[in-house]
Amino acid sequence: MTPDVLAPIPRAPLAVAAPARLRVLDGPRAFFGGVGFVVGTPSVWPLAMVPVAILFVLGAGSAALGLFATWHLVSWIVSGASAWATVGRFLLELVFGGIALIVSALVALAFAQPLSARALEAISHRQAVALGVAAPSERSPILRSLAVNLLGLAVGLPLFALLAIVDLAFPPAGVVTWPLRFVLYALLFAWDMLDYPLGLRGATLGDRLRFFGRNFFSLLLFGIFAAPFLLVPGLGLFLLPFGVAGATRLIARSHEPARS
Repeated sequence: MTPDVLAPIPRAPLAVAAPARLRVLDGPRAFFGGVGFVVGTPSVWPLAMVPVAILFVLGAGSAALGLFATWHLVSWIVSGASAWATVGRFLLELVFGGIALIVSALVALAFAQPLSARALEAISHRQAVALGVAAPSERSPILRSLAVNLLGLAVGLPLFALLAIVDLAFPPAGVVTWPLRFVLYALLFAWDMLDYPLGLRGATLGDRLRFFGRNFFSLLLFGIFAAPFLLVPGLGLFLLPFGVAGATRLIARSHEPARS
């Protein structure tokens, strides 16, 4: 990692409002443009590896702690050197160890993206500079960013739960619920990725909602190309650098003078 990879983002003029409506095909163009920017810019590669690196560090660290605690817990529960005690310890270590590994994986997945925020903001900044637009300069306040994420969860989780209930109650409904689930993944991905470029521009929650509403179909197509990967737990972290760069391209596209 180069020394300036996570250097503070320099100050520059802001542009929060997004008066121009994006075209529908701007979504997929931005997504693949973001992929091309990250892949074709070696100086961004260390930043792009941060989410996955944090995932592995958190996963390995929490797994090691969990297995260590499991060994001590089982030794405390089952003592003795008899054959039954040995079998009991083995079975408990297997069960508790499995639980510890699952919990460590969930912890790593839950915290890898938030802990990567600074690197992802830096990718957004560099993409903006590469496009020749006014480089964003503000870091999104923690409470504002948290409100954005909580809103996404507040909308997404109940809808996912509802789709799961419908599947259990009436399995043939899967022909409808699975496409809806796919669309929901796409929209949540787009909402999440926009948090970085809009946050850097000082956009409020209302700004984000208006931008999302004005460009709904463009953002839907933007997320649809990422949605298949999001169905695999953890794989979405590999898409974060591409998604952030692509979302930055969308914001830049909406501010082009010729389109206002």
